[in-house]
Amino acid sequence: MSTMIVRPAGARGMGSWLAARWREVWRDALHTGQQRALSLGQPVLVSLTLPVEPREPVALYATISPEREAYFWEQPSSGRALVGAGVAAALQAQGEARFAATSAQWRALLRHAIIVATPDLPDDAARGPILCGGFAFDPHRPRTPLWRGFPDSLLVVPHALYALFADRATLTLSRMISGDDDTDALAAETVAWEQCPTPALSEPEIAMQVRDLRPAGEWMELVAQAARLVRDGELQKVVLARGVAAEASQPFVMAATLERLRHHYPGASIFAVRRGGKTFIGATPEQLARVDRGHLVTMALAGTAPRGATPQEDEAIGAELLASAKNHIEHSIVAETIREALALHCKQVEIAAQPHLLKLKNVQHLQTPISGELLPNRSILDVIGELHPTPAVGGAPRAAALAFIRAGEGLDRGWYAAPLGWLDAAGNGEFAVALRSALVEGAQATLFAGCGIVGESDPAGEYAESRLKLHVMLRALGEERPHPLAPSPAELERGKAL
Repeated sequence: MSTMIVRPAGARGMGSWLAARWREVWRDALHTGQQRALSLGQPVLVSLTLPVEPREPVALYATISPEREAYFWEQPSSGRALVGAGVAAALQAQGEARFAATSAQWRALLRHAIIVATPDLPDDAARGPILCGGFAFDPHRPRTPLWRGFPDSLLVVPHALYALFADRATLTLSRMISGDDDTDALAAETVAWEQCPTPALSEPEIAMQVRDLRPAGEWMELVAQAARLVRDGELQKVVLARGVAAEASQPFVMAATLERLRHHYPGASIFAVRRGGKTFIGATPEQLARVDRGHLVTMALAGTAPRGATPQEDEAIGAELLASAKNHIEHSIVAETIREALALHCKQVEIAAQPHLLKLKNVQHLQTPISGELLPNRSILDVIGELHPTPAVGGAPRAAALAFIRAGEGLDRGWYAAPLGWLDAAGNGEFAVALRSALVEGAQATLFAGCGIVGESDPAGEYAESRLKLHVMLRALGEERPHPLAPSPAELERGKAL
């Protein structure tokens, strides 16, 4: 069992986040962890959570040294945010069993942990160590150098984690302690953000060259092939992704990109994971699963249309999406697959009778809420392991769709379209599907977008839909042109003829 130690309150408003009073508490916790590590003969996790004044999450992220691993998660519309720096502990697993293996590793890590908290932390404040990270889309696809540093699964406990939930801000420090560690020296280390100035979030004008990783005509031919297989009954649906490469005149500024994303997409989950000089960053509208005190919420999200230029046009496009047989087929496949998966891990599964519209900045989707109560001894990792990949990002039947993707897509998705999120020591957590995203290194970026293909899919129309999705990240990186990847008239005509 992990040990919860309650210490006196008293650090609010004291300027330094880890004031002298709390350094003593931290030193005591580290010493307690050292004694437990000696008795067990193995390292143990020690964490301290204290209340702090709210900070602006993106500005805080910007203060983290570029050499450090960093993590960012925010839902602007709900006021929830996590900003992590450094790595206290890292959990990795490979293959199909990576979700269950990570869940087992997390339970083992917590079993002997020393978790220190204050009595003045409100019930709705984050406390204790939080596991942050993500998974690869397909562990069976060989990885290319593009995604070096992003393995099949990687979830970390940050050394320092700022959490903002419901206007309640906390700072959690975490360390793995061995019996021979110098706890006094560790306690004296400076917290990642102490005495760091809040930087100006500059938004420089960026000249950008953008190119398709695969010619538009080839990708549309693949769409046509997939649609034929669906019409022939070999597939129900398959999701085909494509990538574009962007090269800028100067390095992309990740804090500025996050600021643009949160401004334009406040209803999405904004994320960034930095490792080895690369940052996986995006704004996804698709929640895979959220657990709060055993109550699980998820959604079916499939079917896409653009937003209208006027309220009247937007309403008409939305009505057409709601009435579209093609999009309803795609959506119903996703909803039914999720319901069946939840039934294995939840009781009282409830699904809305009809989808509604989820309206984002430049697109709108069909969305159906789904919920349930977790069965005893089940975790959010069990659920997402069952759900991923949903038909919204893979297809149906799952095995046949994944085989088609591996054989024909020609794209290393890496962490794109895979689960990314967080999990705390109490079992609460949230994972999203990492859509509308890019992998950035310096002045180079690879952007990803995918489209659900059914029998009625039109190749040119799917290509146009992918451009709408890609524009989310192009705009966030600094590209203001509306559609820089528009296909040529010849490509459009070729797509219509397929």
